[in-house]
Amino acid sequence: MLQYNYDGFEIYEYSPTQNEKIEKALFFAHANGVPAQTYRALFEKMALQFNWLIVTYDMRGFGKTKAKAKLIKDNSSDWTWDLLIQDHIAVFQKVKEQKNKNISWLLGGHSLGAWLALLSANRLKIDDLILLDPAILPPKILWKWSFISFLKMKHLSPMGKRVKKRKIKFPSEEIALTEYKKSSFMQKWSDESIRDYIKGSFLEQENEIHLSHDPKWEAMMFEEYPALATIAFLKIPFQTRKKIRPLFFVGELSDTCYPNAEKWVKLFFPNLKWILIPEGKHMFPIEMPDLLIQIIQDHS
Repeated sequence: MLQYNYDGFEIYEYSPTQNEKIEKALFFAHANGVPAQTYRALFEKMALQFNWLIVTYDMRGFGKTKAKAKLIKDNSSDWTWDLLIQDHIAVFQKVKEQKNKNISWLLGGHSLGAWLALLSANRLKIDDLILLDPAILPPKILWKWSFISFLKMKHLSPMGKRVKKRKIKFPSEEIALTEYKKSSFMQKWSDESIRDYIKGSFLEQENEIHLSHDPKWEAMMFEEYPALATIAFLKIPFQTRKKIRPLFFVGELSDTCYPNAEKWVKLFFPNLKWILIPEGKHMFPIEMPDLLIQIIQDHS
């Protein structure tokens, strides 16, 4: 893995081998609160198996990136995801200009990162997307969230309220590992992935490790989810929606991306491919990397 910094953003590159000619590259954005380093095991395997260059980075306010979170909006109508989309485009363009011009690029992401990939496709002129469990809320949650959003009470987001209470420091990485292994969120994660998450998320301070991002920023990403996914889809120009080829990989048991939303999403993206990950939950990219790689290979 090659790790470097561009304009405050920490970037991670995974290459197959020194000797192979690389013809395809994936630019990937991580999930909310799950920094890029967490996906290391997945990306090392993908790079080798597909002979792809894989480039990812820590979003503003997360991981080892120094670009600061923006907790206070300039205007109440501002959409904070727009700032992340601008960052995503700028980082990609900088990375791309340093690479071989003959490389064919794909955009990808997980959860929030999948949305950034989708919403930046028009400006980046990239048609092929690998989207892992983008947040498309199930009906029972959607209507409640829409009601809360239209009342301008997004601070009531259940996920937002939960992450604001998260533990922000531990005496050591080993103690953090022990604690996280008990959590329902990481119950099916390997020790290796939990360690990568800890290394990517925490900094050493005064003989302890401290969370590098503000939980309020993580909560804000949940609170900024649009009242309806339709609103975000329609931000993408019609001609782009008609042209792009998004692959949606959706956990069969996901509570975040509604597994039965295929027909509705296809109304916006006629070239959509909707692939269910058997027994997959929202964090299947971390929990089931080998299965995911095989399924991507079968459909790309």
